[in-house]
Amino acid sequence: MSSEHAIVRWFQERWELRDLGSRNGTFVDGRRLDAGERALLHEGAVFTLGGLAMGFTLVGAGAPLLLARQRKTGQTQTATDHVLALPDDAHPRALVFQDAAGQWVVEREDEAPQPVVDHELLIVDGQTWVVELPAGAPATWVGLVDTALETVAMRFVVSRDEEHVEVTVLRGGHPILLAPRSYHYLLLTLARQRLKDAELPPIECGWIDRGALCKMLAVDPLKLNVDVSRARKQLGDAGIRGAAGLIERRPTTGQLRLGVARVEVVSP
Repeated sequence: MSSEHAIVRWFQERWELRDLGSRNGTFVDGRRLDAGERALLHEGAVFTLGGLAMGFTLVGAGAPLLLARQRKTGQTQTATDHVLALPDDAHPRALVFQDAAGQWVVEREDEAPQPVVDHELLIVDGQTWVVELPAGAPATWVGLVDTALETVAMRFVVSRDEEHVEVTVLRGGHPILLAPRSYHYLLLTLARQRLKDAELPPIECGWIDRGALCKMLAVDPLKLNVDVSRARKQLGDAGIRGAAGLIERRPTTGQLRLGVARVEVVSP
């Protein structure tokens, strides 16, 4: 059998198998591929290499997943809506996501996002994780320029007693009303800081110290991280590319700010 027989890859939103000129042949659902031929793989497709009696079945045709594997135990943690939280969603000490430029980065508390590469080792809470980045994932964002985070605005409608916050994402003239969540008050607080600093240069506008923010919201730093992660997830669910940038962190200072510059706060 050839040392390199065939390759399976995610390409242009689908899985494909390519024969690499093997001597013994590559078969997809019983059909032998020509040397160098590419074949699309659908869910449930069976392919075999050479004379192997056992085939391989594509059990899921979805895009590759962003995940991390704990080096010692083999435990895996999978991303939710393109954001990988480590060690888990309830304790997001580190977040791996794709920034607006399409680069994979890791963000830790009080640190700016840093580039991360496939199979990089990340130590989180004393545990070593191996990051597995999905190949070809940047292509999934082609054609979504109108839904990029930097193109949207946000409107906050706050009840007089401040018990209820309604958040609407304004996207190219198409408003998206987000389902009510407790962490919307976090977004409101950051939006108000944006408005308060409106006369400052854009690079200086909206920053607030994490400790002060926790005190204002009556939460601890871990709860704040969880709320940040959940807010990003909700925006990602709404189809906004670069949703991980909804809340930005300033390196070494412990400061945060809302990543959306155009905001409006309305009280009935």
